[in-house]
Amino acid sequence: MFVVSYADFFSNPSLYKEKAENYGLKILPQKKVKKPSRGIQKKLDALDAAIGILPSDIDENHIKTERLARQ
Repeated sequence: MFVVSYADFFSNPSLYKEKAENYGLKILPQKKVKKPSRGIQKKLDALDAAIGILPSDIDENHIKTERLARQ
């Protein structure tokens, strides 16, 4: 299977159409992107809201070893 991104295809469509004619390749239409359901969208919104609450420079291994040492 020969796969080309749509960005590459649309930057030079004549090249790929010519190759399709010469080699018998099939150019498939672009798939439609489905919208997520309401429930999934709510979960994604909640996840987006939670991003940034904790700092990104946390060393979780260090915290785990400290907690294990306390026990």
